[in-house]
Amino acid sequence: VAYVDLSGPLGYYYTANATCVPGGPGFSYGYYLAVTNIVGAIGGCIGSVLFQGMQSWSFRKAFWLTTGVQVLAALFDVILVKRWNLAVGISDEAMFLFGDAACQPIAQMLGLMPAALLNSLLCPRGAEATVYAILAGFQNFGLAVASVLGVWLTRFLDIKSGSGGGGGEGGYD
Repeated sequence: VAYVDLSGPLGYYYTANATCVPGGPGFSYGYYLAVTNIVGAIGGCIGSVLFQGMQSWSFRKAFWLTTGVQVLAALFDVILVKRWNLAVGISDEAMFLFGDAACQPIAQMLGLMPAALLNSLLCPRGAEATVYAILAGFQNFGLAVASVLGVWLTRFLDIKSGSGGGGGEGGYD
């Protein structure tokens, strides 16, 4: 599954102050980091429990579900950035809590578990440790490439913080 990771740029957007992003979420670092880590850990546990019920599924069906959950989690980011949540009366904190902070870890765990199982099934007898390490390395490399693609995309679309005057303060341009 091709995935562009925009969590780095979105982290700056979510924690930017009112001077930098007028009308933005403006989460405190304490809230942003605590909620992301605590709810993320709970979401990861939920993803593990959900995977127990998916063990009889085919890999294709499991990866389809994972892709759907990732799309759902990404939609929460779009809703927050576009500020549509405020139009229907949902606070930024609630949207972030039940969206990005919870759905992303569930999607990551649901994607990790079948991928790890598939990797283990691809390992030939007698070389399990070596082949698994290589396959896991490729998987981690793919995650790193997704982050680099996210940074490249923000640069390509010329999304940057600052007023453009070199002062470093101001809105996202």
